Amino acid sequence: MSSLFYGLEIAKTGLTVAQQGISLTGHNISNANTVGYTRQRIIQNSIDPSNTLTRISKINKGTIGGGVEVTKIDQIRSDYLDRQYRSENATLSNYTTKAEELEYIENMMNELSDNGLSACMADFFDSLSEFSSDTVNDEVRTSVQQNAQKMIEAFHHYYNQLTDLQTTYNENMKVTVTEINDLLKSIASYNDQISAYELSGEQANDLRDKRNLLLDDLSGLINISYYTDADNHLVVTCEGVELINHTNTTLLETSANATTGMYDIYYEGTTTDFSYSDGKLMALKNLRDGNTASNVGVPYIISNLNKLARSMAEAFNAIHETGYTKPIGTGTSQTGIDFFEVPAGGYTDITAGNISLSSEVLTSVRNIAGSSVAVTSTNSGNNEIALKLAELSSSKNITDVGNFEEFLNSIVVELGVDSSTAQTLQASQQAIVDNLTERKNSISGVSLDEEMVQMMTYQHAYSAASRVLTALDEALDVLINRTGQVGL
Repeated sequence: MSSLFYGLEIAKTGLTVAQQGISLTGHNISNANTVGYTRQRIIQNSIDPSNTLTRISKINKGTIGGGVEVTKIDQIRSDYLDRQYRSENATLSNYTTKAEELEYIENMMNELSDNGLSACMADFFDSLSEFSSDTVNDEVRTSVQQNAQKMIEAFHHYYNQLTDLQTTYNENMKVTVTEINDLLKSIASYNDQISAYELSGEQANDLRDKRNLLLDDLSGLINISYYTDADNHLVVTCEGVELINHTNTTLLETSANATTGMYDIYYEGTTTDFSYSDGKLMALKNLRDGNTASNVGVPYIISNLNKLARSMAEAFNAIHETGYTKPIGTGTSQTGIDFFEVPAGGYTDITAGNISLSSEVLTSVRNIAGSSVAVTSTNSGNNEIALKLAELSSSKNITDVGNFEEFLNSIVVELGVDSSTAQTLQASQQAIVDNLTERKNSISGVSLDEEMVQMMTYQHAYSAASRVLTALDEALDVLINRTGQVGL
């Protein structure tokens, strides 16, 4: 009797495990397209014979085990690939942000445009060439004034666009810090939920999936490292500083710099700079602050435009102030007049954003100096100063820039090279991340074909266990209801 009932228990465990397998397969199939979901598998073990569970028991030959049990619902996931992916994802996010933004700046600075700074400079120099041939005609002088003004407006246009872009990157850094803080708090919250759930001895697979997805997102914003401590608590660090320790978080905050107006990032509640070296946040910082040829950002481009504007003002004024103007009305020919305005602080204060014509040149085109001698009613002067001004367009010895147009072209070319390099690096890094993603999916992703095979396996196991149960039921029926009845 006891052996038959023992068999019923064995068959029941088979039914239970097969049923769990079918349910778990359904769960996997349902989440085949769920982002971040990791396929799950039943870990099952045979149950030891019942007499092994007692201190003293009768030894019988042919002892049979107690069936099967589920010991764990496990995730099929590679921690090694997760770590590789998150490390490479930070670099990819950095390169992607940089490549996209440098391409945008390159298009913005496109000097092939009819209204580009290069075209405006060419028109200005053409009008100076015409002026050197005819210093008497006021219409020619007006052309010089208007083309100079158009060139100045182009300087202002690019300067304002670049400073606006720098402000945009600054604001995006603040937004990104908010995103980082939100992710840190969410991960800590999942840590708490996972810890509470797993006190039961079960593994919180679906909660772990959601936490892993947040770790992936965080790795795109900053470079992170992480580990599980002795208490099985998750610790997340950046440059060696803990940002998460189980449910405790070290958040970040931004504060506008009193000198630059740009945001500095600190650990919340401190004046300690937040240390990071990769991810989207690093790309935004480099774009906002980069001021060297090896770290091209908006300040580097602005500094070159400022250098061009400053050199142009200084070179033109040095020649123009030695020349003589055309008298206005009954006035006399003037000398010592600047073509470009010089700020109170001197030429060092000239930028692409504030360069302007002198008030005298703006007031009257006759204040444009073209002659090396005074102009009178009987002497129209000469064109020596006008010639020197026109020759500046081809000069190779301008202080700081060499040649105006070549220097401007070098800014655009250098930006184009940096943009192309960034796109190449981004494409290469994307291939690495895609490969890691494919490898991760091959391990952790749900294969519908594989799940169908698993479902059929569990279905057959369930049917077989049911058949065992039926056979035992029939045997018990004979034993209980028919034993002792003769002739039936």
